Amino acid sequence: MRFDDLSVGDELVRTVEDLRGDDMKLIAALLQDPYPPHYDPRRAEELGYPGLLNQGPANLAYMLQPIVRELGAPSDLASFDTRFHDMVFEDETVTVTATVEEKRPADDDGLVEFSVVLAKENGETAVDGTVTARFSD
Repeated sequence: MRFDDLSVGDELVRTVEDLRGDDMKLIAALLQDPYPPHYDPRRAEELGYPGLLNQGPANLAYMLQPIVRELGAPSDLASFDTRFHDMVFEDETVTVTATVEEKRPADDDGLVEFSVVLAKENGETAVDGTVTARFSD
């Protein structure tokens, strides 16, 4: 996708369905994550969680995916700022919506600022923020 292909108000959307507990356990192992609700169903249940708790870095990766897929390279990400609001658990479905808020020409490329929301299937926002990325002209 090129800078001129995007207009203010355009949306990039990605849905991740039925988050798998086995994936959460794998991410916990890769990150050497010591927090038991990310990999131990019994401990998650003791805390009153409906299942394993998804890792924050995984949620952030979901938020970047619709934008990164359109970039020439992941290094074209210029900035990423987020705020966590709610937890995401296994078997939930989340949808990322990245909305073009502003376009700024810059040298040979253009900078595009997106507002990004990771919403749970019940409509609640789990994470939101902004992403700025470079798109070629």
